[in-house]
Amino acid sequence: MAVRGGKATFQGLESGGTFTVQYNPKEFKFDRSVTWGEHKDQGPLPNGLEFTKIPPATVSMDLYFDTTADGNGDVRSKWVNGLLKLTNADVPVGEGTTDKKRPTKVQFSWGSFNMVCVVESVNTTFLMFSADGTPVRARVSVKLKEWTYQAASGGGGGSFVPGTKVRLVSSSGGTASSIASANGVSTRQLLDANPQITDPMNIMAGLRLVIPFL
Repeated sequence: MAVRGGKATFQGLESGGTFTVQYNPKEFKFDRSVTWGEHKDQGPLPNGLEFTKIPPATVSMDLYFDTTADGNGDVRSKWVNGLLKLTNADVPVGEGTTDKKRPTKVQFSWGSFNMVCVVESVNTTFLMFSADGTPVRARVSVKLKEWTYQAASGGGGGSFVPGTKVRLVSSSGGTASSIASANGVSTRQLLDANPQITDPMNIMAGLRLVIPFL
């Protein structure tokens, strides 16, 4: 998938900070699968398959980083470590005395494409070294996994404006207008940021919602 626009960014939704790539990827791959199962009843059936689930979508891309124009600095500390930071398990899980932590949720944005996700893998290949062995060029293969299912729409761009800051909340249930009012946004802004809402008049309690900062 090719996307036009500014430079791609990875925003840590819980850890804070935004990583901006040095060069946009030439392309990236978006994979969405749907799991279908065979009926277990004996004999022929009018419907041969039954829907099981939609696993999280994945996005994968190769990013290139180069410090040869900047005095051959270490490409790891200059660029690669910024991506690796998004894999650090530094976000507490739940409440209480537990020490369990996980990596941050991330919003990947490039042009009109946006996805709330986690970083599943970062694989680095160093391609060039300075005379003293310092790596100065790298190819980094990044794989992202969707955090919350987002249904595809028939047109238009993504649900988020690139660069918009957001926070995640758990719905207490109710209507879209009441939840939007309680969080200081308009109903339209809430619905645009949360395509998983199928019934604005009856949003279930516990649904994870994205609230844009205005």
